[in-house]
Amino acid sequence: MTAEAKDLARLKKEGGRFVKTSSKLLKKHGERINPALRAQVEEALRDAEARLQGDDAEALDKALKELDERVEKHLGKHRKSTLREYTEAIGLAVVFALILRTFFVEAFIIPSASMEPTLQEGDRLFVNKLIYGIRLPFMTEHLVSFGGPGRGDVIVFVFPQDEARAHAETLPPHRRACIDPQSLVEKKDYIKRVAAVEGDRVQLISNVIHINGKALPTEAVKQDPQAEGYPYLNQQVEQNGDHTYTTQNYGNDANFGLTEEVIIKPGHVFVMGDNRDNSSDGRCWGQVPIENVKGKAMFIWLSTDGSGVHWDRIGKWID
Repeated sequence: MTAEAKDLARLKKEGGRFVKTSSKLLKKHGERINPALRAQVEEALRDAEARLQGDDAEALDKALKELDERVEKHLGKHRKSTLREYTEAIGLAVVFALILRTFFVEAFIIPSASMEPTLQEGDRLFVNKLIYGIRLPFMTEHLVSFGGPGRGDVIVFVFPQDEARAHAETLPPHRRACIDPQSLVEKKDYIKRVAAVEGDRVQLISNVIHINGKALPTEAVKQDPQAEGYPYLNQQVEQNGDHTYTTQNYGNDANFGLTEEVIIKPGHVFVMGDNRDNSSDGRCWGQVPIENVKGKAMFIWLSTDGSGVHWDRIGKWID
């Protein structure tokens, strides 16, 4: 293709967009100008459209300039600059994203191994913020409530600093080590599984959760005596509420002091990580106010670590 042919092709492409934009502008605002002036714009528009069909670059350029002059003269106040169009488009996208994030869905990245094997560090998931109710920004109570978290739900919540500080005061110094000090001074989101809801009595005996005096149904599925230097890795399938999932421990029988029954307070839930010996959760710092709950984990949309993307985890729903 010669240079002249390339210039003509580029002129036609740009001219076609301009003619299309001018036509839309005329249809939208043409009735607001004098009929004689509108006729001048229509004439220039027809001429430009005709020149687009030919191969005379000079004639096309002249027709486009004539159209530009008439549009600017008679419809100029209705034209939007490119910057304004981009600004409006970006502004609408930002508003839509904020509405989506505020009321419906929020992304969350798994920061640690506390929910293994269900969730792995580096998993990126979506959180359903509407499932428990509708809440306005900066409000703690729901305008409309659809019911609180149920047993077995995997939830994202704001770490309950006040509750944790009060709970820590009741613990001996060596028991406070499982509380992340940074979480007590910096607002953080956590993700854990609901073990018990308000009114429940919860206790952990030999790594098995007991609710209201009854052990949750569990079934051992894996034991690995060489697991990361621990005595063994034990994985078991557990059922709680409507959920069936896999938990793991390292044979330490680390109940984190939950040797006696704990009664869940009104308006609270008790949460634990699925990685029972490696999770800072309700056993360490107490109960979570329902007003702190942001939503329920839905599915993994991306999973990455230092080795790359884990394609087999993408799209996995969280039970």
